[in-house]
Amino acid sequence: MYAGSLVLKCLLLVNSWKTDFDNGGEFLFDRIKSITQTFLSYLLSVASNLLAWRNYVVAPLTEELVFRACMIPLLLCGGFKIYTVIFICPIFFSLAHLNHLMEIYRSQNYSLLKASMVVGLQLGYTVVFGWYASFLFVQTGHLVAPLIAHVFCNFMGLPVMVARRRGLVTVAFIAGIVAFVWLLFPITKPDLYNYRTENCKCWNGYCSWN
Repeated sequence: MYAGSLVLKCLLLVNSWKTDFDNGGEFLFDRIKSITQTFLSYLLSVASNLLAWRNYVVAPLTEELVFRACMIPLLLCGGFKIYTVIFICPIFFSLAHLNHLMEIYRSQNYSLLKASMVVGLQLGYTVVFGWYASFLFVQTGHLVAPLIAHVFCNFMGLPVMVARRRGLVTVAFIAGIVAFVWLLFPITKPDLYNYRTENCKCWNGYCSWN
């Protein structure tokens, strides 16, 4: 899903290097050293940022525990169909983000209508991601898969589909979508993540999609 985003970042990085070298910039070793120092500085700034801790650690962990690890097994054991559970849970997950409405309205001085449109887009995105995260949890039988996906999506933001004068980004995005659909079930087999699924009476059968 983020193939286009990653390709765009790589292109921008290569263009930056090319500009430096064309302008008689640093030698390769000095450039690598500079990039390493910049990366370490970025990590330190993230580690000391409370908002980053909320977005990349606290929010993904608590939300996946509540809306995946706790809610999904309870609904499955209660007799709900697997597809029903996967489509219902993300709705609650999405509604939990309504608090951003007042946050955006007050902190960014948006009108109520504009803030509602921004939050509406976010709610739609969280529903779509919630479907995917719920699928990952049910299919793999493990919390790690949706947790990693949650952190990664929070870090990357919305996927880049097109970029001006960079057709390679669009090609990468389309190729990524094809690969995503093709590999979705093969790389989420329960046996690859949770060897105890067959010994759990409650979970047994839900990973087979019967």
